[in-house]
Amino acid sequence: MDLKQPPLVSSCLDEIRVGKVSQIGFSGILSGIDKQSILLATHIGLEGISGDRQAESFHGGREKAVLQYRSEHYLDWAAEFPDLASKFRTGGFGENFVVSGMSEDNMCIGDYVRAGSALLQISESRQPCFKLNHRFGNPGIARRAQETGRTGWLYRVIEPGDVSPGDRIAVIERPLPDWPISRLQRYLYDIIDDLDMAETLSRLPHLSLGFRALFAKRVESGKAENWESRLSNGPLASRPTVWFEAKLAEVRAETDDIKSFRVVRLDGKPVPTFSAGAHINVKIRNALTRSYSICHLPRSDGYRFAVRKADDGRGGSKYIHEQWRPGERMLVSEPRNHFALSETADRHLFIAGGIGITPFLSMIEHSEYLSIPWELHYCVRDKQRAAFAHDLLGRFPRSVFMHETGGESSNRLDVGMLLRHAPLGTHVYTCGPSALMNDVREHTSHWPDGSVHFEAFNTSQPTAFADCLTFDVELKRSGRLLTVPENATLLDVLVDAGVHVESSCRSGTCGTCRIICLSGEVDHRDMCLSREGRKTSIISCISRGKSKLVLDL
Repeated sequence: MDLKQPPLVSSCLDEIRVGKVSQIGFSGILSGIDKQSILLATHIGLEGISGDRQAESFHGGREKAVLQYRSEHYLDWAAEFPDLASKFRTGGFGENFVVSGMSEDNMCIGDYVRAGSALLQISESRQPCFKLNHRFGNPGIARRAQETGRTGWLYRVIEPGDVSPGDRIAVIERPLPDWPISRLQRYLYDIIDDLDMAETLSRLPHLSLGFRALFAKRVESGKAENWESRLSNGPLASRPTVWFEAKLAEVRAETDDIKSFRVVRLDGKPVPTFSAGAHINVKIRNALTRSYSICHLPRSDGYRFAVRKADDGRGGSKYIHEQWRPGERMLVSEPRNHFALSETADRHLFIAGGIGITPFLSMIEHSEYLSIPWELHYCVRDKQRAAFAHDLLGRFPRSVFMHETGGESSNRLDVGMLLRHAPLGTHVYTCGPSALMNDVREHTSHWPDGSVHFEAFNTSQPTAFADCLTFDVELKRSGRLLTVPENATLLDVLVDAGVHVESSCRSGTCGTCRIICLSGEVDHRDMCLSREGRKTSIISCISRGKSKLVLDL
């Protein structure tokens, strides 16, 4: 192939930047992306620049020791996202080297580069990830960096040495002139069905071992990779969440597939207080967020929560069960409560399904403390494998009722019969599978507003989109028209369009993303709006439009 080969280039090290691991904004995500410019000479070793840190083991290391980014790219970013222009300054992409004149078009895989007295070699193109979205406050930055090729590149260190700001940086040898970084990117992200080229790249000398393995796997499987989890990890933090560093103090097996975990603050201070029914958010493997109900009333020895290992989940619970050991460090949020006990109820009726028992443990304790009558109906497949059942039955034999199905639908709790006999002044609380909560909703449609409460932590998409249709929305105040496709939620479309909407559970249970709907027919799928609320509002994370909706936005 006759390719125009880029000339050897040289430039100046405008800035050298290093950073420690810190949280990105309010995201609760740890990263070494926030790097500061240094003014003095520093050493580059085989693992990277002295004093530079990364949050994960798969960043940094010998194949990814130094990151360089073209300074002119920031002008392109500012022009494309003028509302974020103030954020697009050198260092924004977490680079170690700020250099002008060098780009993905004129630098090649395998280039030997002299920087100060160190000798480096380009090993791979930087793969942008969702942390860039949180860094710049826009959910599409990582994807856009991949699409435009404005990614930067990484070096391995051939000869350690010293560098200073202002030193010359130059390509001194080019073993692969046919492989500028931009060409590699085309086969990485665009021409993904060329398996012959993938085979070539799997054996390309000087390309990083990780990229060669990636192309080899593509050849073996016959298909390209799914980059979604790298480019997006869900919505950006829409409001400040207070996170603190914690460590795992205790692990206890409750059943064969349920473990409880107790976490304490890493600094030894008391954990923030909370009310019965509250939950915490926990960062798993740094960026993956999961919500768990606290299983007890406030006490000084931390928070205890329980996790069921879900073989059909997205891997969070499996990772926790298999990898977490006492001493494990993590980020934990201050508690929030979308499932609080009513202060006006004469009696509490708790209905739990499986692992949905967890919020009721603290609610039972508080009801006992206040001497408010309560009753728990605990629905399980197998009573012998029901978490906390033995303790509950032993302490409260007259208030706890077990409903064991054995997998037979005919053995399920008769929700209608139970609720028909509930005394006046009863509030009902349900946490468990959607089928159970739908059953409760159906049989309480005539109950007074505010007397029925639901809780669910569903970290997958709130609907399977199988029965979803495209619909349009008009934002009344701005006059904007948006389309919500069948495979997206209204909340996602609004956030992607730059509309600020508070959100939390993303499963239709907390009501945080409630929006006033001025006209149109809503397909209500939430578990939180009252009958009156459904006349004027929509829960944007899960409900949809049966016709065009006009929103008070």
